[in-house]
Amino acid sequence: MSKKILPGLLLVAICFVALFSCKKSTKSNTDATRNYFPLKFGKYVTYAVDSIYYIDTIRYEIRSQMKYAVTDTFTDKKKLNYIMNVYTRPYDGAIWQSNSVIIIQSTANSLLLTQDQNQYVKLMFPITNGFSWPGNQFVQTQDPAKAYFQNWDYTYNSMNLPYFNGIVNFDNTVTVNEDDESSNYLYVDSQVAAYRTYAKEVYAYNVGMIYKELTHWTHNADTTRFKNGYTVIMQAIEHN
Repeated sequence: MSKKILPGLLLVAICFVALFSCKKSTKSNTDATRNYFPLKFGKYVTYAVDSIYYIDTIRYEIRSQMKYAVTDTFTDKKKLNYIMNVYTRPYDGAIWQSNSVIIIQSTANSLLLTQDQNQYVKLMFPITNGFSWPGNQFVQTQDPAKAYFQNWDYTYNSMNLPYFNGIVNFDNTVTVNEDDESSNYLYVDSQVAAYRTYAKEVYAYNVGMIYKELTHWTHNADTTRFKNGYTVIMQAIEHN
């Protein structure tokens, strides 16, 4: 073979390898649906929070704001965890006060969220309409105060659809219906026992949770006939 041909063949081979390598490096197996809960340092979402508490004969209504912010990470048993700080304030413009800490772990196919000493399987990946899973399987439901969290089936629906959370419209969202159950209706017959549990969360692409509704109350059928429980609604109003 001519010595003049060798450099040319070598150049062609190098170009072929480079081209193949570029194509291989641009191919990604990253699950894009994970962006419904983006995890990165400094990410935050601010919420308007409406809370109603029923305590015997008294009904309390509280309005406030909360901010969820990813502030740090740490490794536990070789697993990366994200620290999400929760801040509260009574009204817009007031000073934020530290409230609690949420620990988030992103596994191969799920997003685990630990709050108030309970771990929830908040999301499963990849996200697809109609998929269901036992989101409260790790909650300590043997505690009577948390027994109503038992046997919830989280289910995805309305993926890739816009959602108006009552304050702000978001273009691309997915809804997680967590629980919807009730027994009797106390306003029809207050002399029978009744209860209501309802939970729903909505996530927006590249934002995170933009709506949360959680209701749980019970009504005793004894002579007092008190309604006890709560409703909390969170609506995202700002994010980065």
